[in-house]
Amino acid sequence: MTASLTLRNVTFLTTDPARLADFWAAALGLTERTDAGHEILIADAEWSRPRFTFQRIDDHDARASSVHVDLSAAEDRRTEVDRLVALGAEERASHSMDGGWTWTVLADPDGNEFCVTDP
Repeated sequence: MTASLTLRNVTFLTTDPARLADFWAAALGLTERTDAGHEILIADAEWSRPRFTFQRIDDHDARASSVHVDLSAAEDRRTEVDRLVALGAEERASHSMDGGWTWTVLADPDGNEFCVTDP
């Protein structure tokens, strides 16, 4: 089966999203920003991928890892999740937002979390 995934975001889990987003925006020269309170997204002027996401968590020590990648399925998220599980990933959870946009949290064989999103 052919891979149909692209790197969407590099996501940082942090107790201070604004501070970390400011640092990475300056370090990488990224000029665009959206702030949803619990999450900040930064990107270049064209909103090219990969982008950088900074998600608020309450306790940094409670998470196994503080950085993960988000992958976008080219066509069908469920098919990609099933393919990755067959390769050795562990499916941990799925989440949906209003409007139906969904992502699935998985872990690679070493336990590193990553997400696969709808296109």
